[in-house]
Amino acid sequence: MSQLFTETDLLKFKFVGDPQVSPDGRWIAFVQTHIDPKENIYRSRIYLASRDGSQIRQLTQGPRSDQHPRWSPDGRYLAFLSDRDGKVGEEEGMDPLGSQIFILPVEGGEARRITHIRGGIQEFAWSPDGKAIAFFGFTRSGQAYFLPDRKEKPEDPDEALFEKYNRTVRVIDRLMYRLDGVGYFEDRRRHIFLLDVEESLAASPDDLPRPRQVTDGDYDHGGLTFSPDGRYIATSSARVPNADEVEFSDIWVFDTKGIEPPRRLTESDGPYHSPAWSPDGKTIAFLGHQLELDWYTDTKLFVVPSQGGPRRRLAESFPRTFGDASAVDMRMVPGQQGPIWSHDSRYLYLLGSDGGTTHLYRVDAEDGSIHRLTHGDVVLYGFSLSKDSEFLAWSQSAPDYPGDLFTAPLERLVEGMQPATSSPLEKETRGATRLTEVNQELLRERKVALPERFTFRAPGGPEADGWVIRPPHKEGKVPVLLEIHGGPMAQYTSTFFFEFQLLASRGFAIVYTNPRGSQGYGEAFCAGIRGAWGVNDYADIMAGLDEALRRYPFLDEDRMGVLGGSYGGYMTAWIIGHTQRFKAACAMRSVTNTASFFGTSDGGYRWDRVWGGTPWEHPENHARQSPITYAGNMRTPTLILHAEEDYRCAIEQGEQLYVALKKQGVETRFVRYPNEGHNMSRSGQPWHRVHRLRMIRTWFEEKLQP
Repeated sequence: MSQLFTETDLLKFKFVGDPQVSPDGRWIAFVQTHIDPKENIYRSRIYLASRDGSQIRQLTQGPRSDQHPRWSPDGRYLAFLSDRDGKVGEEEGMDPLGSQIFILPVEGGEARRITHIRGGIQEFAWSPDGKAIAFFGFTRSGQAYFLPDRKEKPEDPDEALFEKYNRTVRVIDRLMYRLDGVGYFEDRRRHIFLLDVEESLAASPDDLPRPRQVTDGDYDHGGLTFSPDGRYIATSSARVPNADEVEFSDIWVFDTKGIEPPRRLTESDGPYHSPAWSPDGKTIAFLGHQLELDWYTDTKLFVVPSQGGPRRRLAESFPRTFGDASAVDMRMVPGQQGPIWSHDSRYLYLLGSDGGTTHLYRVDAEDGSIHRLTHGDVVLYGFSLSKDSEFLAWSQSAPDYPGDLFTAPLERLVEGMQPATSSPLEKETRGATRLTEVNQELLRERKVALPERFTFRAPGGPEADGWVIRPPHKEGKVPVLLEIHGGPMAQYTSTFFFEFQLLASRGFAIVYTNPRGSQGYGEAFCAGIRGAWGVNDYADIMAGLDEALRRYPFLDEDRMGVLGGSYGGYMTAWIIGHTQRFKAACAMRSVTNTASFFGTSDGGYRWDRVWGGTPWEHPENHARQSPITYAGNMRTPTLILHAEEDYRCAIEQGEQLYVALKKQGVETRFVRYPNEGHNMSRSGQPWHRVHRLRMIRTWFEEKLQP
């Protein structure tokens, strides 16, 4: 008999992603991450796999995290990000280096660090000729932030003490001054820099040449792509006064030589991002929307002439959102978010979310037609295309594994492609080769409970998807846990979700749904909660639960719990304020008071669009949509989990719920996690993640198990 999952099994999993096909298509570089329980950290390494999977070898040996591998255009080098020198300077009171760019000869040799940028680097790209690398680095007070500024100590002893004991004081001028998972910005801005590769490799690591700054100003920039001749870089930015206050970002083109002024290619009418320059140099593709339905709008694909001109939307027949909107807890490497061009500039390839799946799509750049290349009840979360557009590699997860590496000749995928409007569940991907099975041994020893998909409909509402996971070792009636995803602009999928597997293994049936507000079902579905949280979403969630109870007689209606995080925490708090059907609840990193969320969240000031105005303009809207308003109705024993450095849903949201429940004598337990942010359940300190899972399991065992 297979063993039950335990919380510490989380520490045994390996995570695969960010595949990058070599220019000649012979090799795939990818990242594999595992957890070091003794050190309580994640360790990432870069691996190489041959295209047929016959050879797989570890390429880097860094002490902690090696990520973001990118091939040089000639295939001789792999550049990657590593934090192996990340703590340099900390002991002297300076900001740590963080992740830096390293270059490794693929045929053998040591990796060389070629940057020394305080604050770290998150993204970079090779120039088409391989002579330069562009990257994002920080500026402080408008100045490049490269080397430590060792100021002389003040001669005045009082000034020295003043400086010593006020070192951690923050003076804030910006509206957007912190970001969950990043921390406080202070006066930093994110800019593009350019470095000469040969010059950097020839220099001493202690005396690296200073990169040249390409962008400037009191603005941030995101996403970068070179023109084919390497002369220009396209990026996205809101380059306007008070940029933090606007809700748009434009696509800009910068001259790497600094001779020509920057060119704006879009019209400041929506958030545009992820630019990709066509190989023929004529066109730039990008993603975004025009806030047609506020933040409930699907992400769309556009193209614009690189020299300027009218933009054009492609794939208008695709009634879904581009990108991967999956709610998951088993992914440690980033996915591919932007479009990729074919070598002949004829097609664009990108991911799209559709009905609880994420797949790869091909879009004709001329007529805008779109087809789906992969199929099945799976989630793709990263992909790469060979230089000649003949070979693809991608990372994929499914209900019975968290993620592995797959490859296929592009022509085989094209042979089996389907209209994007057809159901992705109608067929399976043909011609694909699975290169890795990194968790095979562990999963063979455990019983994975596969989800069963069903559909339901609330009165007057659209059809929606739900899933049930049956506990694998239980007979007869079993207690039920209703799980609610975050976002709300996200989607549950039939992928491997460790929290669900753990709880099912311990005897609980799991029910989860994609109610209105979820992505992957079209804009109208997503905007179905616009200005009215707790109405249609609540109706859908409860209708999904009722349909599951009707279909699956093993579900025990008298022993039900409800739980969720972020927006799922909001809905958990909302539910216990509107029904007494549940015997126990767990609200995690939740929103309970939209008025205070507006001022305490890192981006809360932008949510006036979501809730129908600011708290001072329309307090009635915020009161109506805040779970705390209905605290007087709450009687359900509730576990509250919150991270103390959550800047997305500040811990005061959990504190308000805790005090409201305690004041009324409702059984309540509050667990606070120090030094953790909003994404603790996905990427927090490993042992905190284990502790969280144990708290959830024991709480519901105490309240629901006989």
